[in-house]
Amino acid sequence: MHPAPTRPAPDASGSEARTVDPARPGRTVSHYRPSTPEDVRAAVDRAAGSDWPATTPARRAAVLTRLAEDLEQSRDRIAALITAEEGKPLAAARGEVGKAAEQFRLAAQLAFLVEGTTFPAETPGTTAHTLRGPLGVVAAVTPWNFPLSLAARKIGPALAAGNTVLFKPSPVTAGVGAALAAAAYDAGLPRDAMPVLHGHDPDAMDVLLGDLRVRAVSFTGSDRVGALIRDRAHGQARLQLELGGRNCAVVCSDADLERAADDIVTGAFGLTGQACTSTDRILVATPVAAELMALLAERVRSLRVGPGDHPATTTGPVATEAQFHRLGALRTSALAAGARVVATAWDVEGRDPDGYWVPPTLFTDVPAGHDLLTEEVFGPFATVLPVADLDEALGIVGASTHGLAASVHTRDLATAHRFAAEVPCGVIKINGPTTGNGVAPPFGGHRASSGGAFPEGGRQALDFVTDTRTVYLTP
Repeated sequence: MHPAPTRPAPDASGSEARTVDPARPGRTVSHYRPSTPEDVRAAVDRAAGSDWPATTPARRAAVLTRLAEDLEQSRDRIAALITAEEGKPLAAARGEVGKAAEQFRLAAQLAFLVEGTTFPAETPGTTAHTLRGPLGVVAAVTPWNFPLSLAARKIGPALAAGNTVLFKPSPVTAGVGAALAAAAYDAGLPRDAMPVLHGHDPDAMDVLLGDLRVRAVSFTGSDRVGALIRDRAHGQARLQLELGGRNCAVVCSDADLERAADDIVTGAFGLTGQACTSTDRILVATPVAAELMALLAERVRSLRVGPGDHPATTTGPVATEAQFHRLGALRTSALAAGARVVATAWDVEGRDPDGYWVPPTLFTDVPAGHDLLTEEVFGPFATVLPVADLDEALGIVGASTHGLAASVHTRDLATAHRFAAEVPCGVIKINGPTTGNGVAPPFGGHRASSGGAFPEGGRQALDFVTDTRTVYLTP
């Protein structure tokens, strides 16, 4: 199933650009027009002048609910577009559409939860209470790896609270961004409540980040771009930066190894390893290291690499040519340094030889200090490291500059509690893959994995997109 190429979004202008299918790079998926600095100024003008902040919670909830329903009704079409632009298997793309719909349904509930608080009187005759309201214009800068669900997680709460949103999807998945905007407009969202910006013009981004009317910026992506946003955003902007992860799965000697192997393969190689929570390193107790490695190898060899729309595919291509070359160089470097390949996935027959294919690979004997261990992999590579005990594993996790996700596999409740209390990460899994999260719990990392004090997800998402005023009333 191949979606027809989409045309430029109505809010963009300038020279035309295109997205391509990473499984068939010669095939154009969608067209878009990169936004210029003038486009950004005009979009901010529209968003700042919108009537959306004055709408009732009931209207906001109705629009967000219709948007969720529209996404569910269009699940197959949008999933095919996600697969075509980003490469993930169709089943995962359908799941992403469903998760986005859940995000908007939750946001519809949040519209009624922008609440204030009353306080005991400290001065006779005077009462105090708080009012919460929208910030104003919020910029949502979203990544290509989850182009629909992560956009929904940022956009939904902002709109629910009465903010307007400047939506900037990744250029890699511009067609998915345009499809989400079109669905929102069809659901009744005014166009000026969510103008769309496309491309990666640095001058246009500087205009966006420097406009004092842009009260908040929510970004998910690389450490490098996160640093640029920190540096260039005006001093009054509230920032929410979800950045890189160097995530570990810890396997204790008492773990259910079959279950642990299943979870680790899901966390390391699902979505072609292109999730910020993907497992890069597997820290396994030495007594069970050989057995776990054999179980992991068996599962890696059962994976099949091919186009996301092929029924046999379990692992799609990486999303971009840059990813393809970077990961190829990383593999070559690791092998030259003495790393050993334990297992590699097999290919689907008949795939396009020009696709961005990077097979899932399990490594061991990677030298200390190599980039495969010290940098975010963001691809389908994982390394097994035997460790003496939980203390050594916690030391390795703690030595990282990042702290997004970690998992521990154990049958011992005391070990599980200790790991959760001591591991310096924002997302902790006990007997589960490092990947995957619900719509209601908070999501965010610690240390270099996060910028700003505001996690995403659930009811707490309102903290980022609302202002609080304290009112003292003396009749």
